[in-house]
Amino acid sequence: MARLRRLAHDRPHDIAYRFVGSRGGTVDEPLTWTYAELDRRVRAVAAELQSRCAPGSRAALVCPQGPHYVTAFLACLYAGVVAVPLCEADSVGGADRLSSVLPSSGVQVVLTDDAGGEDVRRLQAGDPRLTGYEAIRTDEVPGDRSGDWLPVDLAPETVAYLQYTSGSTSAPRGVQITHGNIARAVAQVRTAFRVDPSSVAVSWLPLYHDLGLMLGVLGPLGLGASCVLMGPADFIRRPLTYLGAISRWRGTITSGPCFNLDLCVDRVRGAALDDLDLSGLRVLGNGGEQVRASTLRRFSEHFAGCGFRPEAHTPSYGLAEATLVVTCVPLDEAPRVLVCDREALAHGDAVAADDAGTAPEQVVELVSCGVPVDQRVCVTDPAGRVLPDRRVGEIWTCGENVSPGYAGDPGTGTFHDRPGDVDDDTDGAWLRSGDLGFLADGQLYVTGRVKDVVIINGRNHWPTDLEATVKDAVPAFRPNRIAAFRFDVTGRERLVMVAEVDPRAVREQQMTDTVVEQTVRTALLARHGVELHELVPVQPGSLPMTSSGKLRRGACREAYASGRLVRAAVLG
Repeated sequence: MARLRRLAHDRPHDIAYRFVGSRGGTVDEPLTWTYAELDRRVRAVAAELQSRCAPGSRAALVCPQGPHYVTAFLACLYAGVVAVPLCEADSVGGADRLSSVLPSSGVQVVLTDDAGGEDVRRLQAGDPRLTGYEAIRTDEVPGDRSGDWLPVDLAPETVAYLQYTSGSTSAPRGVQITHGNIARAVAQVRTAFRVDPSSVAVSWLPLYHDLGLMLGVLGPLGLGASCVLMGPADFIRRPLTYLGAISRWRGTITSGPCFNLDLCVDRVRGAALDDLDLSGLRVLGNGGEQVRASTLRRFSEHFAGCGFRPEAHTPSYGLAEATLVVTCVPLDEAPRVLVCDREALAHGDAVAADDAGTAPEQVVELVSCGVPVDQRVCVTDPAGRVLPDRRVGEIWTCGENVSPGYAGDPGTGTFHDRPGDVDDDTDGAWLRSGDLGFLADGQLYVTGRVKDVVIINGRNHWPTDLEATVKDAVPAFRPNRIAAFRFDVTGRERLVMVAEVDPRAVREQQMTDTVVEQTVRTALLARHGVELHELVPVQPGSLPMTSSGKLRRGACREAYASGRLVRAAVLG
């Protein structure tokens, strides 16, 4: 990256990274790297890569999140090698994802470190398809190799890395991200979030995920900001470490799904709030899953005494195929919330509810994901015709941030279609997102995934809406771990709900299994007019999830159909 080379020359002693958590240090004593130190380490690993790989070959990144992951990714860019950021192999889920992705990824080498190396060897021993990869331990590359690095000339259309999709509705696919895509995406981050050299990013998001990579590496380095980085496990174990980093280092930008906000509220309470100062936070991004108005309000109220401003909430919409950002709520503007009639929305019309006469169970709150960021966005019907405002359809976007396509796949129908009635003078490719939503007053509202829509008796139901109803009705079910899907029974469309049981909440409940099921049935019927076929409570960790924490509803349906889901008693 030319930008990092310039930073190492012009600002060699400025802080590029502070690493905290299990792969760094504490909030008070982090592992700190300057731009000069980072550049030196990256050049050393890049030189090692150049000695073993031809330009354009692929290298997988398989190691814990931390300094070696950052070094490995940037070294690929320096060497002209296509990076393939992947998850760790230290868990069953991680090993399964690697086994599904690596054989078809076309990688030549695997970049890892001391912690990840043993996991890689164990994975190779258990899967003969993976034995041919050469592993390079980045922590063993001598620093004096930096002088052997040879600069490479990279054109905007050259592929920089493959960003694998989460696999929430299909098998993960490698999205080709070019150096031109990166340049455009970094410019969008500057426009949307006003990131500059004075900014401080704080992130725990996985670096193998599109949002984590942009917030934790490409955005800060591309715009000369500094970053405080920790791993997902560090955040989940102790959210106070994450909030403490924002407070200690005056973090200005961070992001995460609603899960991020809920966990902070649930786990950071009492005296732990006394020393937190969140007043410097200008951007609290929110994306990756449905944005819930109730979660935004809850976080704002809980951390108001810590200086948090509700205007810092910055919901956005993006996806890997667009190198991340598509739309974003304008900074310092409170997110808009539309209160819509649930029945009309089920028929594809975003009609405002009558505040005076509509019952609470007949409305749904939808949070705006903001306005397009330096690109075009439209919503179409299934035939590709552009829809008017407040009509639900598939979201399309066009801009220089859009990927040229999936690796090994021409992408016809995803990247090379165009809406049937738009002009032809647009720059860049049109992308069919596979997501549903609508535009209202120039802002985008996302309602769900095309493949996840639950159609019962000809009516559309958004699974996130059904899942929220069940969670509200039964607190013993884990948030974000409830799956709604359609299942055909003797030729009829029926609704099935699968929910993970929260053991801690179970101990506080005074309801029998029968009462729980009846409560769910009543809530679904009253709020959505849909009859429940079956409720399946399961143990924590049972639901199929993507590497980025999204529900794999299709895989859950398959597990239900094959009888692989094991029921758990709600109250033991």
